[in-house]
Amino acid sequence: MLPSNNSSARDPEGDSTPDEDQGVIRCICNIDDDDGFTIQCENCLVWQHAICVGVEQDNVPDEYLCEKCNPRKLDVK
Repeated sequence: MLPSNNSSARDPEGDSTPDEDQGVIRCICNIDDDDGFTIQCENCLVWQHAICVGVEQDNVPDEYLCEKCNPRKLDVK
């Protein structure tokens, strides 16, 4: 999954609306560059580097929640 260059979407009334292709990279590594393989949180719509959160290209989950929406221990080296 790749993030869009736009950081927000607007509906016809001009209100901000969440869009799965919108969002910002907020990764546990604190680097906000797109590395080409990011995964998006289903709840808050932030993008994270898949490698940083232990997701491999051949095993992408159907649903993903970031560490803030689903706190858990991560094996960070």
